[in-house]
Amino acid sequence: MKQVRSIYLVRHGKPDFPGGIRRCIGRTELPLSETGRQQARELAAYFARHPVEHIFTSPLIRSRETAELLADGRYPVQIIPGLQELDMGEWENVPIKQLHRELGSEPERGEGKAAGLRRFQKTMDRLLEETTGDIVCVAHAGVSCCYLSSLLDTPLKDCRSLPQPYGGFSRILVMDSGKMQVADLGIMPKCAPDERECQEIWDHYHTPERVRNHCKAVCKQAVSLGEKLRLAGCRLDMELIRSAALLHDVAREKKNHAMEGYSILVREGYLMVAEIVKSHHDLTIVGEIPNEAEVVYLADKLTAEDKAVTLEKRFADSRRKCIRKEASEEALAAHERRYREAKKVERKILNYIERRHTSK
Repeated sequence: MKQVRSIYLVRHGKPDFPGGIRRCIGRTELPLSETGRQQARELAAYFARHPVEHIFTSPLIRSRETAELLADGRYPVQIIPGLQELDMGEWENVPIKQLHRELGSEPERGEGKAAGLRRFQKTMDRLLEETTGDIVCVAHAGVSCCYLSSLLDTPLKDCRSLPQPYGGFSRILVMDSGKMQVADLGIMPKCAPDERECQEIWDHYHTPERVRNHCKAVCKQAVSLGEKLRLAGCRLDMELIRSAALLHDVAREKKNHAMEGYSILVREGYLMVAEIVKSHHDLTIVGEIPNEAEVVYLADKLTAEDKAVTLEKRFADSRRKCIRKEASEEALAAHERRYREAKKVERKILNYIERRHTSK
């Protein structure tokens, strides 16, 4: 099947919720927050590198503002009523924490998912018929999830489980056969959040202050290691290292926190960061050249709370805790295996630094 064009289905930037309280909004008019405007500017930078033929938007102000900033004067923006959000009925403008809704539930007096899907699908079909080339459609999480669910052949009732971060997009390939395929689902226009965005993720997921301090200390270690590797000739993405180090323990209070953190970062649209967060507890060592995941992994192991330590001290202390808790032989064996893995990563990174400096 030959690809002929792409649809970029963009979710508007973060709205300016009064009092900072997130609400269930369908047709309620809210402008973008400063974070939302920055997200729209990041979309503009992305589409400057990935030009399109047309930009369409929902008539709601949060989408219109996103589309205008995204267009950045390069394209006209066309308002399409069929791209607007679902009507949330009796849920409209209610704080999210007060709803206590199930994933598949719907408001009784709003626009249901099935009706919203029919309306949105008809709109998208018409836009494809009337245009050529790649297009951007700036819309909303609820109705976009309905449409994406139909393309992914997943249950419509569960569609809100699909990742749709503010200021993110899904890319849909349209084949010459008419078949449509979701190539990217709910990703952000840049691979890693900056420090301010990491702070917002901590806030949203209630990461405790002591854990944040640990993450900052790990970030300091990771950046130091990364810079030494770069001076030795290793090509690394330092922004990816910084953000992954800051967010590696975002879900540390949860059971299986590495996988929980991975799920959070996928939901936030940062897939490369998510992969590093998933591997920061147990790592598969690959090749001879150090990578970003190994740098964050080692930095974490060289940090106890917010203090720099040696691997020997870090693992000796944690082994004593295991013994005090009367851990099983299997748990102690796993602890020893992790220590050996950490030493391998340490040797790999330090040998690379020393070998490259020695060869100069």
